[in-house]
Amino acid sequence: MKNNSARFFGYFYFFIATAFVYFAIQQHNRSEGWDIWTLLLIALAAIDYMISFRYFGAANKERRKKQ
Repeated sequence: MKNNSARFFGYFYFFIATAFVYFAIQQHNRSEGWDIWTLLLIALAAIDYMISFRYFGAANKERRKKQ
């Protein structure tokens, strides 16, 4: 059960991070440059990608532990 939960949260954070990247691209095109909002969105996306990869690693570790 915990393995599925970690994998779900991994996908969830990955989706959120991808949405932040999309919004950052839209903000960059709108402002025609790197402003504070674009950098903030990219930073949030990077943090969310890091969290998602940690959840995927935890799910993989739990799966290997069961075997």
